[in-house]
Amino acid sequence: MLDYDAPSSKAAIAAFGLGQTAKNLLKLAACFSKADAEDLLSDAMVSVCDPDGGRPWDPERGSFLAHMRIVIRDLARRQRRSARARREIVDSVMDETMAHPRPPADEALSDARGLERRRRLGGILRERIAHNARTLQVFDRTCEGIEDAGELARLLGCTVADVYAANRQIARHAAQVLAEDEAAEVARMKDVRQAAKKEPVTT
Repeated sequence: MLDYDAPSSKAAIAAFGLGQTAKNLLKLAACFSKADAEDLLSDAMVSVCDPDGGRPWDPERGSFLAHMRIVIRDLARRQRRSARARREIVDSVMDETMAHPRPPADEALSDARGLERRRRLGGILRERIAHNARTLQVFDRTCEGIEDAGELARLLGCTVADVYAANRQIARHAAQVLAEDEAAEVARMKDVRQAAKKEPVTT
């Protein structure tokens, strides 16, 4: 949980503001993700300012720069695997547009099924995050087409860090929802194949 008043958070924020530290860290983040360097650095600071579930800095174990280098590297690796890519799940789950106004019948059927699935998964995802008011607000606003973190923070009366934290929660739950749905589909197809094998062959 974010706690900017925690001793470790205060120390990290103070160190971040010293000299060229912020500039050097941004350059480091750009080495991992040039396009999202600012987001990556912001996420790293959010993690450092979370004394319970994050990666708080302990000056006795090393310098702030060395600690941030490790945090940024680990976040970049994790985001490449899941978080950043899966944040786009929110759009795909809630996207209700068709790629073509008049697709052929088979494509139309496929699109309709895909649309129904996105709506269904979107509903499940919304239920999963409903217990967290801030995350639900960010989700609903994002579904309305508002994606800029700064604008979301202004509309919701929170910090950009809060928006990033909410997006991570959304991505995590969305990934779980998709994984569960895919597993259920695999099980369903397995049952269908087994049932087909048991059917008597008629001539």
